[in-house]
Amino acid sequence: MNNLIKLAIDRPIAVIALILLSVMFGYVALQNYLKNKPIDQVATERPLLKALMAKKKSWGGGKENIVEQIRTDYGNNFEWFGDSALNTSSAVTYNTRDTVRQAYYPWNSAHDGFQFSEDYLLGNGILIGDSQSPRNSSAAGLVQLTNVFNEAMEVLRLGFEKILDQSLHLDGTIGVGGGTSLANKAINGLDFIVPCVSHTGTVGGIARAGNTYWRNQIDMGAGLNVTTGTAYGNGYPGDELLAPMQTMWRACQKNGGSPNFILAGTDFITSYEAAVDAKLSRYAVQPGTAQSPWNMDASLEIKDSGTFTGLFFQGVPIIWDPVFEDLDGITGAKVSNGLTVDWSKRCYFLNTNHLTLRPIQDNDMIARKPPREHTSYNYYWGMTWRGALTANRCNCHGVIMANGLAT
Repeated sequence: MNNLIKLAIDRPIAVIALILLSVMFGYVALQNYLKNKPIDQVATERPLLKALMAKKKSWGGGKENIVEQIRTDYGNNFEWFGDSALNTSSAVTYNTRDTVRQAYYPWNSAHDGFQFSEDYLLGNGILIGDSQSPRNSSAAGLVQLTNVFNEAMEVLRLGFEKILDQSLHLDGTIGVGGGTSLANKAINGLDFIVPCVSHTGTVGGIARAGNTYWRNQIDMGAGLNVTTGTAYGNGYPGDELLAPMQTMWRACQKNGGSPNFILAGTDFITSYEAAVDAKLSRYAVQPGTAQSPWNMDASLEIKDSGTFTGLFFQGVPIIWDPVFEDLDGITGAKVSNGLTVDWSKRCYFLNTNHLTLRPIQDNDMIARKPPREHTSYNYYWGMTWRGALTANRCNCHGVIMANGLAT
């Protein structure tokens, strides 16, 4: 310690460089970097991820599934009894009740990471050995190290957000990402919980075929057979869109409260803009001032800002999700529970009180610093996440389709 103090007095720059380099090339550097750029401060270009991160709830872990408690019945034993005219009372009965079921969601594990070789670092004027101490700590070398490491950390964060967000849209059957991602290990996302065909499949361990309460609302346009999920048209044009949207709104409201998050693709928004332009009805209003609580909002007067379209339905903003168009370019991503539907034509009515991102406790965007393998001179940094997307109510969510045309 005395030698370190003496060195700090005699050569303060060298000591500062030593500390900075040691921190940057350790776990602490990665953890501090992530704290300065937290994952839940995502850009508006990823509105689904942003909304889910805002209401995420950690799961305690210790089990292979994340569990949601749901009530499926009241178990009524209600009966009329008695006869006031005869001054008698008939016998009443009591029953036992088992009204709670559990929905089980398996959690999934995600990883991303990068490495630096000693040769690469040396080529950038950076000397580092197993002691993690610098042997040439010039100011220029320190700046170069900072630039190299910060760039690697930035792309690690952005890349993790991108793939996690895409995966949260999909149904878990498609592995996305630049690594060796396996489809059967991917998270079950929005298209799994709120598919375009909701009468079949199993969500949370509960079969939808025999449990209608566990189905989300769907409307793929004229000709849809809601029983079989087949023979649908190409979605609604703008002049036919408002009525089915209102019907879906009421269907979502019936059992679970009003949707509070509306997410749509480009083609759907085009049709809705046409409907707004033609109708200028109460469907396209936005909150105003105390003196004028509601303002008409025609699409031709709207100025877009990021993913905010300026369009509303029942007072809820319609958010453009640019990831929808990216998903249309991924092989197999358009298939929703057996039905092929363009993402750009979809619009989701969601209630985020009943759709929750559940990271495993202490496993939410964790910085990793594995040791160097003895067979190579490479240094590793990574990030992991474990969790699931869960729903404790499905019939309050819906998906509707428009064809991107005015008429």
